[in-house]
Amino acid sequence: RFIACPKLARTVQRCLQGGASPGPQPVLLECAPGPGVLTRTLLNAGVRVVALESNSVFLPNLQSLENSLDGQLKVIYGDFFRLDPLVTGTVKPPAVCSDKLFETMGVAAVPWRADVPVKIFGILPQKKERNTLWRLLFALYECSSIYRYGRVELNIFISEKEYKV
Repeated sequence: RFIACPKLARTVQRCLQGGASPGPQPVLLECAPGPGVLTRTLLNAGVRVVALESNSVFLPNLQSLENSLDGQLKVIYGDFFRLDPLVTGTVKPPAVCSDKLFETMGVAAVPWRADVPVKIFGILPQKKERNTLWRLLFALYECSSIYRYGRVELNIFISEKEYKV
């Protein structure tokens, strides 16, 4: 569910930064960073990262890294793949609402013609993989959830099985 190989982390970092235009770079939201191999690679490349981690085992290490940096990393306890649950009332972590998430990240909504305000990277969990993909597609069609903030660049690894379907 996370990248553990430094060589793969460097490849992903280059792909995420490829074609970057001059000027301020968008925030990168890393979903389920795990031990933080990709996170460190991105930080070393000068990327501003928001790590959204739902596994409490990895949180202390990521928070320690956050404390050693000067605002380049923000760690949030939450699960991107449980974003905007269809419940009324208070949302209990690790579920998270996109409006609260983007507010915490410091990302404001921009018109769709503007540059990408945020890039998202994650590895889709295989449990309910297709349902999650459909939820992301419907949110895009409705311009809701993360797409309320403009054109979001979504970089998600999916299983070979779903890719072939």
